[in-house]
Amino acid sequence: MRSSSVSRAAARLIVRRTGVAGAALVAVAGQLFLVPTTADARGSGSGKPHTRAETIAENPLPFTTRFEGDFHGSVTRISNSLMTCDETKPPLDPAQPPCEDARKGLGTMPINNKYEMKYINIDPGSIGPLGDPIYSASSADLGLIDGSRVKYARLYWGGTRGIGDTVLPESQIDEVYLKVPGEAQYRNIANDQPSIGYITTDVESSYQASADVTDLVRNAGNGTYTVANMDSVVKPHSWGGWTIVVAYENDCKPLRHVHVWDGFQVELPDSPERRITLGGLNTPKSGPMGGKIGWVVYDGDLKWTGDTLAIKSTNGPQTLFSDINHAPNDAFNSTIEELTPADQFVRNPYNRNNFGYDSNRWDISPYLRNGDTDITAIFNTEKDGYDIGVFYAYVNLDGSTDV
Repeated sequence: MRSSSVSRAAARLIVRRTGVAGAALVAVAGQLFLVPTTADARGSGSGKPHTRAETIAENPLPFTTRFEGDFHGSVTRISNSLMTCDETKPPLDPAQPPCEDARKGLGTMPINNKYEMKYINIDPGSIGPLGDPIYSASSADLGLIDGSRVKYARLYWGGTRGIGDTVLPESQIDEVYLKVPGEAQYRNIANDQPSIGYITTDVESSYQASADVTDLVRNAGNGTYTVANMDSVVKPHSWGGWTIVVAYENDCKPLRHVHVWDGFQVELPDSPERRITLGGLNTPKSGPMGGKIGWVVYDGDLKWTGDTLAIKSTNGPQTLFSDINHAPNDAFNSTIEELTPADQFVRNPYNRNNFGYDSNRWDISPYLRNGDTDITAIFNTEKDGYDIGVFYAYVNLDGSTDV
């Protein structure tokens, strides 16, 4: 649902100026009213595992192909979080370190449940295109190699839509602002999916929206991209962030099949495993192979173990994900990291612990087999529930092992 500029600006200004997080915006006869509500964020303050959440409303989206193609090139992403702990307030759990140390990943369980949360804002005092102040903003730098030509780019954003009884209306989560390299002003970017993926339980509500930004990224090229005024309820347990997935052509890269899928699926605590089949990822009939897969996952908690990701290609072994930054039983641990130096990118701010936002990649070359036609991602969890939003991948088609 796309709100009018006046209504959306008014909604943002009301929430920003009053500082009311525990409230709902209600439209009556074309006017927006702020209605205080009570919140029952069971378990959100203490960080203790709660009983299994009861689903009140949901709009799961199946994973479908957003973009695919065979060309010399690759697919990458830039990302950042838009929420962090509030350094002016002590931890809700005295056993955890101060906020500044929690951002570094220190402590036994430095998760968003155990801290007062706040928006990240690297651009205070600026005004958005709808006339409202910038109250959440972070950036990341795109650095494609020389000679690259953008084939497709999509912006994804998601956050905590609600805690307890407080649930933000769709008109407040369906747009964000984007500032591209070479421009001083933000642009308004509206969700262009038929519907926004979300789930509302008796504990919390979460969402993911997205929009095609191919022309903007193609024209702006490399440099700093800033995403601002993503909305999330600002309470303990809140999280939020953004990713731009970019598929690009470059004659220096191997011939590859490049694929982007998106949807919105939820793995609630103590739920059965969830399998998502990513079709169309065909490997060569013979010869060596190389490939990577990446994802965006929301609300994974650092050091709260029990969450796992495994993959199985059509003909390959089922393999549990782990690397230097991820234990096998903590697949989604609030990180945005790159193991390959050439793929690393600058973020502002840089936090090791992103308090519920994951955007990572994995070299799956050893687990692919000749003649594969798809990959199945297998998700499981114990107490650490999470939301699955995006996959992107490539496989080499020319016998190259370069990843």
